[in-house]
Amino acid sequence: MSGNLDRMRRLAGQAWTLATAPLYRNAFMIMLSSVLGSGLGFFFWLIVARDYAKSDVGYAVTLIQTVTFLATLAHLGMGTAIIRYLPETEDKAVLVNTAATLAGGGTLGLVAVFFVGVNVFVPQLGFIQQSPIYPVVLLATGLAIVLPAIYDAAAYAMRRADVLTVRTVASAIAKIPLALVFAAFVLTDGRLGVFLALAFSTIAGLVIEALILLPRILPGFRPTPQIRVQSIRPMLRFSLGNYTANSIGAAGALLLPVLILVLVPAGAAEVAYYYIASVVAGLLGIIPNGVFTSFYAEASQRNANRHADERLAILLSIGLLIPGIAGLWVFSREMLTWFGDPAYAEGAVGPLHILIFASLPVFVNSVLATRIRIRKRSAPLIVGSIISTAVILGLGVVLLQSSGIEGLALAAVLGSAAPTPYYYLVARKSFKEETPPPEPSESLQV
Repeated sequence: MSGNLDRMRRLAGQAWTLATAPLYRNAFMIMLSSVLGSGLGFFFWLIVARDYAKSDVGYAVTLIQTVTFLATLAHLGMGTAIIRYLPETEDKAVLVNTAATLAGGGTLGLVAVFFVGVNVFVPQLGFIQQSPIYPVVLLATGLAIVLPAIYDAAAYAMRRADVLTVRTVASAIAKIPLALVFAAFVLTDGRLGVFLALAFSTIAGLVIEALILLPRILPGFRPTPQIRVQSIRPMLRFSLGNYTANSIGAAGALLLPVLILVLVPAGAAEVAYYYIASVVAGLLGIIPNGVFTSFYAEASQRNANRHADERLAILLSIGLLIPGIAGLWVFSREMLTWFGDPAYAEGAVGPLHILIFASLPVFVNSVLATRIRIRKRSAPLIVGSIISTAVILGLGVVLLQSSGIEGLALAAVLGSAAPTPYYYLVARKSFKEETPPPEPSESLQV
């Protein structure tokens, strides 16, 4: 009995050591932030589904997704590059402020162009030119989307993913009362109210992160417009390569609401159904995203044991993902009924059952793409993004018109799996099989 107790104590001690190591600790914090954000987001969407028309939800979601896409275009891949390069940088605050200034300025420019030309780009969103509220909030929302992408990356590089958790929870909590308040006034009880609730809560999260959280973990940091090109020059080529890949990849996800709105009759309601399905299915994507973001940050530290850490990341992902897929499949309809209106469960359950399986190629791609990023290569990520987005949008147009949003969900899953063979060809070599390379030149490697 005494021997068994000793073995149990040793196993418990080893488990605790593993759970509190930076790799798992930050992975759990990233996943926790997404789980809490999604959980609180359920309450938000419950309120929205009960108090707002489905068409208003669809228009607001399309608008916020479009702004997110524009912020992704302006991001310049700085977040991914910061995780990889910040640990090696002496003046960390200058690097973060320079990246934030460039990304923020680009976002303001793109959002302004979109607002002026909305009737050309997406005529269905032309209502934003009919209110003086939209241009101001659109610009602020663009900043509130792009800047946290920079600040979160800096926190990951500093091994402090808890910053993301606090920001996410604060933003998610703020959405709920905002949705109730805006629903109570005639001026904002429609699509404007949904958009403002999403926008203001995102802005609140940015303010908390920039003014309170990040200065506590990044010595000398204050959110200040600053451009010092020499501080970002070492990572610029790598950053722009990731920017190209991320922008192309974002088109395959963030433009789907626009696709539905344009191609499907009564498209605004269908956007709402598809978005709810993708939000619920996205709970599974939290697992590989959180685990491999943490692994990427750990592998970017000096003297990292990349092979061992990668194995731990894979084991954790599989251990959480398989029961997650099974549970979500079984309880998917019940989860959708929480939105109150039976139409949500009826309209979203079909695409949800398909989108659940996108988590499998997402997991495999996370393993392979993280290897590519750690090796400071970006051209393969661009090629993979082109493959994925081409399949999603090309096949999506065909299947959306023939099979509705269920066809679009199938296109999304197939598009996620399409680049996996290519990623395997370029990243199949594990870290165990290679000696640590010297710092490469920053040219793209195919």
